[in-house]
Amino acid sequence: MNLFFTPKNLVTPPNVSLTGQEAKHASRVMRYRLGDRIDITDGAGHHYRGKVTEAEKDRLTAEIIESKFEEKPFPELILLLGVIKKRDRLEFAVEKCTELGVNRIHLFHGDHSEKQNVRMERAEAAVLAAMKQSLRFWLPEVEIHPSLKEAIGSIGAECRLITADETKDGESALSLRDEVDRIGMIVGPEGGFSDGERKLMNEKGAVAYSLGSKRLRAETAAITITDRFRVYR
Repeated sequence: MNLFFTPKNLVTPPNVSLTGQEAKHASRVMRYRLGDRIDITDGAGHHYRGKVTEAEKDRLTAEIIESKFEEKPFPELILLLGVIKKRDRLEFAVEKCTELGVNRIHLFHGDHSEKQNVRMERAEAAVLAAMKQSLRFWLPEVEIHPSLKEAIGSIGAECRLITADETKDGESALSLRDEVDRIGMIVGPEGGFSDGERKLMNEKGAVAYSLGSKRLRAETAAITITDRFRVYR
């Protein structure tokens, strides 16, 4: 199944439409034609299966013949990831974490981050592509913050914070996930956390979680901790 994305304002029952690059990809690359079945999501849990009634290069419209709603995964997984120096590694991290079911991605400039500028449109494009490829119907929000403090502050107080740390013996993922609505998984940049950031996380009640005795790259740590805490479904 190929899955396409459209913003909610283009869902106007009994029809749903694609525009822009999504329409071009569907009509010119995938060659959808009148009468073909097509699968579309609005990134907010809805899955629409439709029959194509209009197929132009800049707009495709389908009549909705079936719609389903998928509840947001529980608990909600929020990834707080220090900015990685190499762009391809950062994009790889957010792509794979999206495939694994992370709900929100908060990038932050850590005290030891080496890279300052982040092309958010590329990160968002990687997340969108990963959502469609993995047949998920919730599109993760992607934000960037000037510091870890700002990133933690943006996710609210009612969130269990977990810190990826190879120097600590952590609790089991199941026990940390039990009876919580939201989990904030914090992964530092290549240079790790500063003393100030460790103090901040301690003050916020973050629990250290070991990913093993060996040091992992930042993107590997992000993928691993997401996999440990995700709900398999």
